[in-house]
Amino acid sequence: MKAAVLESYGSAEQFIIREASTPDIKEGQILIRNEASSVNPVDTIIRSGAMKLASGLFGDQIIGSDFSGTVIATKSDKFNIGDEVFGHVSPVKGGAYAEYLAVDEDIAAIKPKNISFEEAGSLSLVATTAWQGLVDHGQIEAGDEVLINGCTGGVGSIAVQVAKSWGAIVTGMCSTEHVQTARDLGCDEVIDYKTQSIPATKRYDLIFDASGKFSFDDIKDHLTEEAYYVTTRPEIKDVSTAIDVIFRKQVRPFMAKPNGNDLEKIKMLVEDGHLKPYVAEAFPLENITQAHQKLEEGHFVGKVAVTI
Repeated sequence: MKAAVLESYGSAEQFIIREASTPDIKEGQILIRNEASSVNPVDTIIRSGAMKLASGLFGDQIIGSDFSGTVIATKSDKFNIGDEVFGHVSPVKGGAYAEYLAVDEDIAAIKPKNISFEEAGSLSLVATTAWQGLVDHGQIEAGDEVLINGCTGGVGSIAVQVAKSWGAIVTGMCSTEHVQTARDLGCDEVIDYKTQSIPATKRYDLIFDASGKFSFDDIKDHLTEEAYYVTTRPEIKDVSTAIDVIFRKQVRPFMAKPNGNDLEKIKMLVEDGHLKPYVAEAFPLENITQAHQKLEEGHFVGKVAVTI
């Protein structure tokens, strides 16, 4: 099979397109002819070697998380040959930058019928992150006032739409050039972080930091008494962060986990018209280096997709 192989950790130039072995499947797994994937920030971290104790110390690596394609072999009672599916594997496991991918049945779902493989291949990780962050960790409820930082990024653009589907009142934070996009996504209010701050007296029922840039000290005065601060920055980099995580019940850092049941809910939102994935640009697998460079340059809305 064709794959983007990372011969050594480092820059985006380390990828080489070459033939690799098609994976075998075990009981409870499906083999997918992968049509599309995407580039997520965690993929660039894996590529850099910062997590090689988990992703592998030696040998060539096929990384990538998101997948969308057609089932061509199955040892699952849940899926049949010919089913169009989407999902994501654990980033440290990887394998999605390839023509074929073996996945466990409980991390995949039937692809929404009203979007393309390319759109579905950019959706799973960010949508699962948004869903788990808002629903499981943030305990969002109808009528909540929610602040979403990074509201036009990959996770943030989905989080805005998920929050609105729950009946929340959403304030988004983004840069000047994306203010109109934030409004188009559904934000009721928009804060341009380059020129504005959160109003001093404003309190929110939930703050979701989809860009992982805030600390608890930055936003603690903007939380109601029962509110949660949910962040996609799960790592503990300093003593202050460790104290926040251990002793402050309002602080909920997390990393999304692949979950087929969550994908079923996301699929319904997409098919009902409440959720639309945004693809900023798509690159063929042969141009995976440029796709990673595009992500690292930033300044776009939504996701960078990879067609296979």
